[in-house]
Amino acid sequence: MTEVSRPLAGPWLATPRTARALLIGATCATGVLAPTRVTFAGSEQVGPTVVWWALAIGLVAVHLYHAFSTVRPSQGLTGDSPDHTVGDRRLCGGWVSFALLTALVYLPMIWAPTTWGISQVFVIASAAMLFRGGLRLFLVTAPIASTAAVTEHLLPAVEVVVVFTALAGCLVGVTQLVRAVHQLDRTRTALAEQAADRERLRMSRDLHDLLGHSLSAVSLKGDLAAALLPGDPDAAQSEIHSIGELARDTLHSMRRVTLGEHIISLHAEVLGATELLSAAGIDIDHDLDLPLPPEVDNVFAWATREGATNVLRHSTARACSIVAGRRDGAFFLEIVNDGAHRAKGTGHGLSGLTARTSALSGTVSARRSGDGRFRLLLVIPGGTP
Repeated sequence: MTEVSRPLAGPWLATPRTARALLIGATCATGVLAPTRVTFAGSEQVGPTVVWWALAIGLVAVHLYHAFSTVRPSQGLTGDSPDHTVGDRRLCGGWVSFALLTALVYLPMIWAPTTWGISQVFVIASAAMLFRGGLRLFLVTAPIASTAAVTEHLLPAVEVVVVFTALAGCLVGVTQLVRAVHQLDRTRTALAEQAADRERLRMSRDLHDLLGHSLSAVSLKGDLAAALLPGDPDAAQSEIHSIGELARDTLHSMRRVTLGEHIISLHAEVLGATELLSAAGIDIDHDLDLPLPPEVDNVFAWATREGATNVLRHSTARACSIVAGRRDGAFFLEIVNDGAHRAKGTGHGLSGLTARTSALSGTVSARRSGDGRFRLLLVIPGGTP
């Protein structure tokens, strides 16, 4: 079943679609004010009434064009950046649309100056969204101040200021609200994609470390069983049986990895590495200062598994040591082996260890010395001196 996202703030803001519906509804509700005032002011002829309503539809359409251009700047008037003004653009589409809006507002006021004057809120709101600086200040305040100035009495003048400011503020506010919903929706989508990417990376990293170690063990035990078969069939059969058990354990571990439930411990991995490397004829020595914090123990466990795998695959080692504990105010894991081959690249394993350790603000060092020894060192801050 597909999970439905939780509304951002109430049912109207559940999705960008319903937020846009709110913007359209608020704009249309404001748009009917002027033609309604003209109609009830005494226009009794059908023809003029139809004209007034057609003009109102034009006003609403042009303002919505400006509003949606603000909501999605990259697709509208303001170019690639939401901070660009109309005058900054190469094309004059913004000026043309604003000029058209101005004409739709002020030309009809020649015949109905009082009743149609309320439509100036569209000029105010569009200017507030499209322009910046002194030009915006002038275009926003001029209609309010001029209308209030020609009003004969103080109380109606105050009403003009309040109504114009409230309606224009509502139009601008709902547009900015829809823009915020769009941005939050895009952010939520981006975060979901990042979470999916992180999960894919985790699975890839865990499967790489799990299968690399397991397949190396299967290969080693298979070679050992083949070598033991002529002289010691019973021991060879035991190794073959252990290969089957290892394959079943690996399958079970793969299922847990895909579910994010695969948890390993440093102690268990060191014991497994000891058994595996000893079977390959490698002397192994380990010294663990346990317990460690769970998140540190987990990272060191994966590092031990990867380190043991690399000893088998990339060296002719005769001895290996694993040391973990606390030192100089940090947790550390050190794996040293001899007979290291020349490195041909960092590989996916080291990249995975680096990612795991970096998540805990730690560092990874992997170096081959001149005498053929290889040293893998993980240091994670937080240990007591």
